[in-house]
Amino acid sequence: MSLCGANLNFDAITSSASDLKTSLKSKLGGAGTFTSASDLTSLVDGKVSALTAQVSGLLPELPSVPPLSFQSELTSLASFDLNTLTGILDYQSKLSSITENFGSALSGAGFSLDDLVAQAAPALSSATDLLSGGASSFDICKDCPNFELQAGATEAIQSAQESVLAQAEGALEEIATVATNVDFDAQISIATTKANAILSDPDIQAQISANISSASAQISSDIEGGITQVNESAQSIATEVAPVLEELSGKSLSAKIPSNVLNKLKGKIPFPK
Repeated sequence: MSLCGANLNFDAITSSASDLKTSLKSKLGGAGTFTSASDLTSLVDGKVSALTAQVSGLLPELPSVPPLSFQSELTSLASFDLNTLTGILDYQSKLSSITENFGSALSGAGFSLDDLVAQAAPALSSATDLLSGGASSFDICKDCPNFELQAGATEAIQSAQESVLAQAEGALEEIATVATNVDFDAQISIATTKANAILSDPDIQAQISANISSASAQISSDIEGGITQVNESAQSIATEVAPVLEELSGKSLSAKIPSNVLNKLKGKIPFPK
């Protein structure tokens, strides 16, 4: 049974580690067949190399002290063989650990540890009653709350369900290619060629030069006419102002308008005789 949130690669590492442990136990201990250090080395070398290669292939590296997962603990509890004395003892030890680490947190969140254990990892006394299929339909990863006990913490907290890791690499997106519109480019080229041919025609060039000359002459004529009109307007104003100045010069205002100023004006403004 795989751990919640793990993929096949992680399961392979767990299996290799378990295989290594089992092989060592078979050589050592009371019933072991240990004969020499070289014999033990040859047994371990291949298994350690395989385990090292599998671990090195996983990125990122697993944390040194991962949080204790309630779902993982239930998975381990369900894996014990209750037909053996060792399995029963291991089951009871694991159940005590689960109760100590997660019992109060589950109760506080409204969950029953006894009900979850009975469905996920039933004891030998109730396993016979569940052989009809009740336990097989129970999925620890989906049906059990995901409580985790962080390293150094005293109370477990509920987290979101673990996401399932992908087994295959994602598909690469193809880079879009831009296709040139050949017909449009051809039409632009034809239009440009026709325009250049028209502009290079001698008659067209002569007509353009004539139009430019005519426009220049018209602009010069308009400027000259404007200057003449301004002069005529200024002369008319001076003719109207001259009698007034002449009249003012013979009165008491002459003290305010010096005679030398009037003499200068008479040279420029046509006073009536």
